Amino acid sequence: MEFQDPTKLKPKAARQLAFDLQVRMLKIENSLDDLMRSVEIAQYTKQYNVTEVFVRDAVELLKDRIVLPDHDQTGAKFTLIEGGLTQEHIDQIKDAQANAKA
Repeated sequence: MEFQDPTKLKPKAARQLAFDLQVRMLKIENSLDDLMRSVEIAQYTKQYNVTEVFVRDAVELLKDRIVLPDHDQTGAKFTLIEGGLTQEHIDQIKDAQANAKA
């Protein structure tokens, strides 16, 4: 499933997407609930093979993950800070962020 930019959706498409996501969330919640119960049973009975079917179902549901678009990170700057942050460091970071936004 591709990530959808909500600002570019028309009302009908937004309603359909909301419905599809609710159905998808319900399937995932049911699968997670089944998996949780199977793990509880496995813990009490020490029969861990009980979880196999539920794990397979969960893996099947996760095949249709939402794919986030790639972000271009060329030119990105990172600051590596060793040790603790002092107030001076915090102020420098805030200044750098304010300058980057300007």
